[in-house]
Amino acid sequence: MAPPVADPTLVADVAAVVGNRREAAWIVEHATASGAGPAGAHRLAARRAAGEPLQYVLGTWPFRSVEVAVDVRALIPRPETEAVVGVALAEATGPGRHCRIAVDLGTGTGAIALSLAVEAGAASPGLEVWATDRSAEALALAGENLARLAEVDPAAAARVRLVAGSWYEALPAHLAGTADLVVSNPPYVSESEYPGLDPEVREWEPRQALVAPRGRSGVAGSADIEAVLDGARRWLAPGGTVVVELDPRQAYAAVDIARRAGLTGVRAERDLTGRLRMVVAHR
Repeated sequence: MAPPVADPTLVADVAAVVGNRREAAWIVEHATASGAGPAGAHRLAARRAAGEPLQYVLGTWPFRSVEVAVDVRALIPRPETEAVVGVALAEATGPGRHCRIAVDLGTGTGAIALSLAVEAGAASPGLEVWATDRSAEALALAGENLARLAEVDPAAAARVRLVAGSWYEALPAHLAGTADLVVSNPPYVSESEYPGLDPEVREWEPRQALVAPRGRSGVAGSADIEAVLDGARRWLAPGGTVVVELDPRQAYAAVDIARRAGLTGVRAERDLTGRLRMVVAHR
């Protein structure tokens, strides 16, 4: 079935409310596809005009090869994280590599875990993707997205296991030393930076998914980055890879943290805008 064609008159009306014609077209297309009609489009426009992020207004958002439901229970998936997944996939499924166990720590919407299941699954028969989160609300949202994936790609969905708990503590003990890949987009905003965030972020997205305490290294907002890197050696298989998203200002400190944790081949990688966005390390 062809996608709905946005009514140009309705788009113009919505654009007058939200102040952005491209966003207006997305809103109208969404309302048309869902059967909400012009009245629904105006309701969505009012939410957007009140400052609610567009992704929450629309209710779903694309992330690499999947589309995920998004709401205030979890962070909005962003292009920077798509780049993190791209690097992780290249590490785990490159020539001569076979990914049997992948772990997504702090899964939120489940976008990372579902992307790994879809994109790495074809190259890695028998792949298991374990996704953890300490937030029951976020894990429920990830479960809804896993169910959405099962409707369109049941084989990929069957690769994913959702488990409740903080970081590695959520994983069953038998996985220790078996993970070929660990990926995480942990909280990394400092307490002092939080008040200065864009209101669309600060007032809508969950604070616990954004803000982390100062780490033992003394770097602001790095405590959760440290937790992921410190535990990686125990949970990774020999030759396994850990990839952690971070703020560019934390990159060099994270490299030092990874080295002190006994990891090897440590490097910082850039996102599509050229900013240092992740640390990559191996057992």
